[in-house]
Amino acid sequence: MKAVAIKNEVNWLNGLARTRLSSVDWRALAAFSLPFIVYIFTLAPTVYNLDSAELTTAAATGGLMRSTGYPLYLTLGSLWSKIPLGDVGYRMNLFSAFTGALTIFFADRSLRKWGVGGWASLGALGLLASGTYFWGLSLIAEVYTLHTALMAGLIYALVCWREQPSLPRIALVGLVAGMGLAHHAASILLIPGALFYLLSTSPRQLFTVKSLGAVLLGLLLGLSFYLYLPIRYAAQPAFNYAGTYDANLIFHPVNLQSLGGLWWLVTGSTFAGQMFAYGGADMWGEVWHFAQELARAFFVIGIGPGLLGLVLAFKRDWRTAVMLALMFAFSAGFFIDYRVVDKNTMFLPAYLVFALWVGFGLQETLEWLKKIDFSQSGIRGSLILQGAMAAVVLLSLGWNWRLVDLSNDWSGRERGEAILSRVQTGALVIGWWDTVPVIQYLQLVEGQRPDVQALNRFLIAQDDLQTLIQKEVDYRPIYIDNPSKDLLQGLDTDHIGPVFQIKPPR
Repeated sequence: MKAVAIKNEVNWLNGLARTRLSSVDWRALAAFSLPFIVYIFTLAPTVYNLDSAELTTAAATGGLMRSTGYPLYLTLGSLWSKIPLGDVGYRMNLFSAFTGALTIFFADRSLRKWGVGGWASLGALGLLASGTYFWGLSLIAEVYTLHTALMAGLIYALVCWREQPSLPRIALVGLVAGMGLAHHAASILLIPGALFYLLSTSPRQLFTVKSLGAVLLGLLLGLSFYLYLPIRYAAQPAFNYAGTYDANLIFHPVNLQSLGGLWWLVTGSTFAGQMFAYGGADMWGEVWHFAQELARAFFVIGIGPGLLGLVLAFKRDWRTAVMLALMFAFSAGFFIDYRVVDKNTMFLPAYLVFALWVGFGLQETLEWLKKIDFSQSGIRGSLILQGAMAAVVLLSLGWNWRLVDLSNDWSGRERGEAILSRVQTGALVIGWWDTVPVIQYLQLVEGQRPDVQALNRFLIAQDDLQTLIQKEVDYRPIYIDNPSKDLLQGLDTDHIGPVFQIKPPR
């Protein structure tokens, strides 16, 4: 009897386990966990340089950034930076990995709603997740994968609203849209597509007092993250890039408690000269450059299915097709016409839309192959394509791994610590993005060398910087990266590690 009871208990446990396993959404789990695991293995192990160090320091210290402020990122980052894993630099890099995987998760949810199967989704989103820029920006503290996660979330929220219009769902659309705008100003480029979708799918349900009130409430709640900026401005944070220094090394912050100051920051006025910068033949050159980068992002092989999916999207559902086309056109078009050296990193929203088109194209091809009779050869064409899609994703993964892997990249920290170990007490260190933000991270986050003052050359006019150096060189040790003869007229320099010490003429 005891043996029978034990056998029954074992059978019950096995049945329970099978029930639990069968209830797991394995596709959703894989969509998030597979890219997340890859990103963790290739993640930068500590603070990275350039903008990444600025973001990390601002988030961890409750500081302020340059345009466009990124208040949502700084709010979430201040919480994420407290996770007890590695140093703060590693934690913020992990945040990008998390939001990168979250992008893939939400994109897969939308593809599922549109009838795209798991294999086609794997082929499409696998190429996106393993593309050099999307993968690379998921490995360091940056704003772009949070931007795409919110974009993918917005698309999914819109699809859910159309499927079953309700007050909670339209409020969610407003909330995600507001959060997107509170994170990255480029989210405004998604609004035409989102508005078209809302107006063309369920206008009767939308234009009610309750629905309009719900979407407005959600939008305002999302936008409320902008309150971070005036609140932190009032606290006078030690790290503040929203302002400028004068020739006396006095910082003049932009007043973020005024509407004018807040508008100046969040609209990116600092970079207004780089917007809509091309014309004529130059513009066509930039379009061609984008086309090349798009092909590179999808390992060339994904371009055919993506273009096929673009055409088929209009046959499947013209409302969805127009929404995605507007999001792609506005996102790609703005940054194609944007004159900055790192704009290749800003095309991720366009890549996300193209990945959805790839999913449409692959799904249609699979369905077409299922209709073909391969009985004589004993080969199923759909199985061949499924295997080919998995092989292409693995090939992209293997090829790009060596290009993006940052798991052993300690260069940012090493450079910052090398500088701090060599400069004298009370020194002033002047430098660009690869020098100063890392130093400030080591000082403000980790407490290293608080006696040293660091000045980002981005925050001071060239003439004021020259005057400052001439005034201070006789009274304190000054170090600079990349010195120029025009800047250091009549002064000498000694090469000290990664920087140069400025000295009075001998």
